[in-house]
Amino acid sequence: MAISRRGRIVLLVHAAVVLVLALAFLVLDANSGPDANIGAGLVGLPLLALGLPWSLFYFADPYAFGDVAAAVRLLAIVGPAVLNVVLHALVWWLVGRRRT
Repeated sequence: MAISRRGRIVLLVHAAVVLVLALAFLVLDANSGPDANIGAGLVGLPLLALGLPWSLFYFADPYAFGDVAAAVRLLAIVGPAVLNVVLHALVWWLVGRRRT
């Protein structure tokens, strides 16, 4: 028995939420100027929450990423959430494989 119908729906919703938030964050961050980017901050917080525990280092000291390149900062915010989607899919695949 592969992934159950409910499990597949949960995985797809998880992936869709992360994808929409990541795209919104990238668009908002690309259009940022010299002013504070409140929109990117508001979209980045749920992304960081969806990336826990891997994004905990960013919560601990977000100012440590102030001097690094923008790509590294984007990777630190978006990367953990995407990693959790991949791990979610891997766990469901392994559980479904084990049940058969």
